[in-house]
Amino acid sequence: MYSQASYIKLTKPFMARNMLQYWVDFLFTWSLFIAGMAAWLFAPLAWSIVGLIVGIFAAYRCGSFMHEIVHFNRRSKAEMAFKAGWNLLFGIIILSPSRLYDAHLEHHMPKSFATIEDPEYVPITNRSFFGLAFFVFHHVLGPITLVAVRMLLNPIIWLFPAWGAKLMNGKGTSLVINWDYIPTDKTKATIFDHCAIMASTALLYGYVTMIISGLVPLMMVAKILALIIISMVLNGVRTLVAHRYINYDRRSVSREEQLLDSVNLMGNPIIGGLLAPVGLRYHALHHLVQALPYHSLEPAHRKLIAELPEDDSYHQVNISLLQAMRELKSGEKSSPIPVMAAS
Repeated sequence: MYSQASYIKLTKPFMARNMLQYWVDFLFTWSLFIAGMAAWLFAPLAWSIVGLIVGIFAAYRCGSFMHEIVHFNRRSKAEMAFKAGWNLLFGIIILSPSRLYDAHLEHHMPKSFATIEDPEYVPITNRSFFGLAFFVFHHVLGPITLVAVRMLLNPIIWLFPAWGAKLMNGKGTSLVINWDYIPTDKTKATIFDHCAIMASTALLYGYVTMIISGLVPLMMVAKILALIIISMVLNGVRTLVAHRYINYDRRSVSREEQLLDSVNLMGNPIIGGLLAPVGLRYHALHHLVQALPYHSLEPAHRKLIAELPEDDSYHQVNISLLQAMRELKSGEKSSPIPVMAAS
């Protein structure tokens, strides 16, 4: 049973974004990130290890706000102010301005979800340990490498746009896991987006110059990259259990099938908050009602669980992390409800 009208009605009281909570959460996490990075780089060994751990999870949480930003209302001054603040304090600094994630909206479109046009969905055919590990590292390191190459080539691409378009074919303009995805630019870049990309490009050249000149020691560069990349690997693991990835024939699916291919990770909220921060543990609910702000996902989830009938499809997507890993390994869903037919 599936009723989009019921989901919207039940979650309507939770739609308002509390921008003060966004700012407090982000600035506190960003402070932890700065403190953790400083300890990792400069403190004695014991404190350095503590700084690394704190820095990894803080960077992961800071970065996860990008997922909220892409769903913001562009006509809201308060939401656009947060977008600007996040980019200036974090996104641009790590060379990942929020513009790189705008393609995420196509992941939610019914016609493109789980198809070749979905930037964030790839059916997993090799479900061995090494196959799943390859999925994580391939789709973490690959996109950021393409983005870095794109930024290095940006001055040439800006000067010779026709030649630049052929050179990269749109690659490196989005953070995606589907390497067959061709950017469509359905979400138009704002003036701020263009400036953020330019600033990140300039910073990348600045970083390269400081490294080549010896101003920044290679060991420091390695430690900074280690912290950032490990945080991105955590997000890669989280992405691995966000869906069941079983639409092997890449056909268009119904809204109910989109829901049933998605997962809410139940269990300890502290562990869940660390492994899937900023509401990402409620990924199925996010696909169901993508306008819900992250701080409303948990109460909205409780409301749905309490009031939806027992045969509603929403009850089939709430599983533990362990169960999600088991399903992922086998490629099968434990529920008797069929999701998608594999070809």
